[in-house]
Amino acid sequence: MAENKEFSFEEKIGELEKIVQEMEKGDAPLDKQLANFEEGIKIARECTQVLETAEKKISILTKKPSGEMAEENME
Repeated sequence: MAENKEFSFEEKIGELEKIVQEMEKGDAPLDKQLANFEEGIKIARECTQVLETAEKKISILTKKPSGEMAEENME
């Protein structure tokens, strides 16, 4: 992935899927497999951060003024 461009969550997942597919082929040299693994871990961590941030926002938005959590049906 390019260093200077901000990618959406969906673009990051797509890139992660490409990396997994390439690694599953198993025909790349070890150094390429290692580079793919490192990039995959980096992207996975970025995606996890995005999901955690979204979860925090949802928690804040569904909190009642009293501080209790409001159970909201997200469908």
